[in-house]
Amino acid sequence: MNRIICLVLLIVLASCMGTFAQDKAMPRRTRELYDNAQIAWKERKMEAALPLFQKLAELEPGLPEVHLRLGQLYEWQRQTARARYHYQQLVKLDPDAPEVATAYQWLGRDTFQRECYDSAQVYLSQALARYPERSNLALVTRKWIASAQFAEQAIRHPLKINKRSLGDTVNFLKAQFFPVLTADNETLIFTGLTPERDENMYITHRTEKGWDTPEEISKNINSPNNEGTCTISADGRTLVFTACNRPDGYGGCDLYFTRQDGKDWLAPKNMGQTVNSSNWESQPSLSADGSVLYFTSDRPGGAGKSDIWKTILDSSGEWLTPTNLGRTINTPDEENAPFIHANGHTLFYASNGLPGLGGFDLFMSQRTDTLWSDPKNLGYPINTVADQVGMYISADGQTAYYTDDRTEPKGRRAMLYAFTIPDTLQKAFVPTKYIKGKVFDQSTKAPLQALLELYDLGSQQRVATFSSQPANGEFLAVLNQNSEHALYVVKEGYLFKSLTFVATDSTPSLRLDIPLERAEKDRVEVLNNIFFATGEYTLDEKSKVELQKLVLFLKDNPKLSIEIAGHTDDVGSDKENLELSRQRAQSVVRYLAGSGLPDSRFTAIGYGETKPKVPNDSDQNRRLNRRIEWRIR
Repeated sequence: MNRIICLVLLIVLASCMGTFAQDKAMPRRTRELYDNAQIAWKERKMEAALPLFQKLAELEPGLPEVHLRLGQLYEWQRQTARARYHYQQLVKLDPDAPEVATAYQWLGRDTFQRECYDSAQVYLSQALARYPERSNLALVTRKWIASAQFAEQAIRHPLKINKRSLGDTVNFLKAQFFPVLTADNETLIFTGLTPERDENMYITHRTEKGWDTPEEISKNINSPNNEGTCTISADGRTLVFTACNRPDGYGGCDLYFTRQDGKDWLAPKNMGQTVNSSNWESQPSLSADGSVLYFTSDRPGGAGKSDIWKTILDSSGEWLTPTNLGRTINTPDEENAPFIHANGHTLFYASNGLPGLGGFDLFMSQRTDTLWSDPKNLGYPINTVADQVGMYISADGQTAYYTDDRTEPKGRRAMLYAFTIPDTLQKAFVPTKYIKGKVFDQSTKAPLQALLELYDLGSQQRVATFSSQPANGEFLAVLNQNSEHALYVVKEGYLFKSLTFVATDSTPSLRLDIPLERAEKDRVEVLNNIFFATGEYTLDEKSKVELQKLVLFLKDNPKLSIEIAGHTDDVGSDKENLELSRQRAQSVVRYLAGSGLPDSRFTAIGYGETKPKVPNDSDQNRRLNRRIEWRIR
């Protein structure tokens, strides 16, 4: 953006040649030198103009225009110290001239970059006073002033963070950036720039001693062209990434997706014209369950130069037409690098269109229903005067991973860093937990590929659908914190399994290894998500999700008949427990029959306290003994 401002100012000032010196008497040779310098300037012959103005500065050090031109020429050459000197001389010699606005503007940005925010506000205010009120230059300058005011306060109230490098094992290239992790924080994927200037993706796994040596993610993904800025689903099995200049592309850079197949990845596929356009699409971020994709694009219809968009995966597996996140998130400038947290409603992203500490800053916004909250700058020193782009925050909300540009003896180097999220920021969004485990055959212990559905019992809503891997039966999914969950596991030829659990603050993750029973005579499963009030037999509303799963199973297996058995703990009399268990079993049967299934397929029986699963010697064990079972007859 600085170079754009510079170009605009050069064009504006090109029409002001000689306004400082047109009436000043000069010796003939000095006048000739001045005229030749002006001609070179007008013809944009910068290399020829520079020595001419340098000579003029020696002969006429009090001529303001000479310092203006030298400031501009040195600015163009990025010789900051020399540009600063000549702009300062110009301001001293003629502080009230309209053309001095360019010096004030440059000095304001220069002091901003050096974190001298008081001086920046003074210089920028002087520049603003010389611009037409509604001009683009005035608009840009007001934004710089707002950023200087914000930065001054942010640095006075820094966040307590300790940035730490991921180490030389991970940071093995000149540049590595855009880190992403699986929900269990065990797998890290990032983009790296090779010495041949090729962007590829790399993967590494956490070990007891730290991160393992990174490897190229797959020959099926990396190519001689650029691949990178990827996102991965919570379970690490769906990958969306950016690839440029591919034969099947619709624009310069498109979004592609692939899925893990065993230990490798399938050949990537372009996400198609619904998602990609003839413009630039990049920097994707998948929701934890892989059903919503956020990305950056400069396609038409946005609010600014580049915006954040999202697309949703429908029930048929097709991505819907992307929608713009709107002007709460997007500005007339640039927004990029969206990251949707595993909780599904906290968005982190980079913007240079909002007040900040300089260039691109990182912001956070919360979604409620379809509305996004006003973005909040993450503060100093997460944001600094340099560009901050592409931060990932772990599902548990504890750790942030990001790229930091470091100046080293051999030049700048982009390295991956991490820091613990400070308490003030942790309280601003809801962390998540995860469930991880394996599905296998109860008898043979062989791994099984099964469909798993996760429900929030409080809302009765399904929050995730996923499957276990065919090779090893493993699965991973994100959980809402402090919510009661039901998990249903379905595999053709097996009894469906139901489980219930709560993710609490004290439980960062859950391990569930799930054995499945074959759908054969006398095989038994517990309906873990059937609920009754104490001493009652009326079904609680929360039971309906589970009962509908059982209805669906029976409709898919029309030849099966089942027994519904009620069991109690040892609290109360034997007779009362026997009757209560029978009535609870009958309540379940009535529900099944009311769903259109023949009565002949069910029997209800109550066993009372006669068949405990575990000894009735604790509240936890008694809870396990109070149950409804179903058995194939």
